[in-house]
Amino acid sequence: MVLGGIVIPDDKLVSINQALQKYRREEHMTAELKWTKVTNQKLGKYKIFVDHFFALNARGGAHFSSLILDSRQINHRKFNKGDKELGYYKFLYQLLLHSFGKHYCQNESGEECKLVVHPDQRTSKYPLQELKKYLNHSMARKFGIKTNPFISIRPQDSKTADLAQLNDILIGAVGFQKNGVDLIAGTRQGKIDLASYIRKKAGLRSLKESTVPGCDGFKIWNFRLQK
Repeated sequence: MVLGGIVIPDDKLVSINQALQKYRREEHMTAELKWTKVTNQKLGKYKIFVDHFFALNARGGAHFSSLILDSRQINHRKFNKGDKELGYYKFLYQLLLHSFGKHYCQNESGEECKLVVHPDQRTSKYPLQELKKYLNHSMARKFGIKTNPFISIRPQDSKTADLAQLNDILIGAVGFQKNGVDLIAGTRQGKIDLASYIRKKAGLRSLKESTVPGCDGFKIWNFRLQK
């Protein structure tokens, strides 16, 4: 299982969203874009779509971070009261706290960092307000950042959010290679080629392995679970 997110500075949001809307008009790609819908016929259009991320990424204006979990080793009974949904939010907490909160709020410039999070919309009994509270508490307790940097966690419908769809494709490529689906006979060639294309654009030898510290533009974290 892979969780991931794209972080973009507030002053870049308008331009990237405008660019993605222009792409949709020019390429006639009006439907939802996601990893499961990648086909051989539309490979070129999906490459152009991810190029928008990597163009901004090359200028330091967009970063991607992902967390990989071996779902076969997750002990929900022992650690999550037998609740898979609780487990999901605990892992989302880890991604947000370490890959985004710790990384972007502990900056040498001294500038105050504020984070607005837009997870995909899902039905859950766990309020996102509680997740925000735990994140800000941990930022203060673990890293000495007492400014409550997580100011909002508001769900959005990925069907109407281009950046969420872009994130889905990047996550999909990571999971695709990590699970070895690209090595299975009969796998759709378009997905094999797109995953390889994303790997090369990210400057990585593989999407399976954790990236080294300092590799901020495209980060992969193979999470070690408690036994």
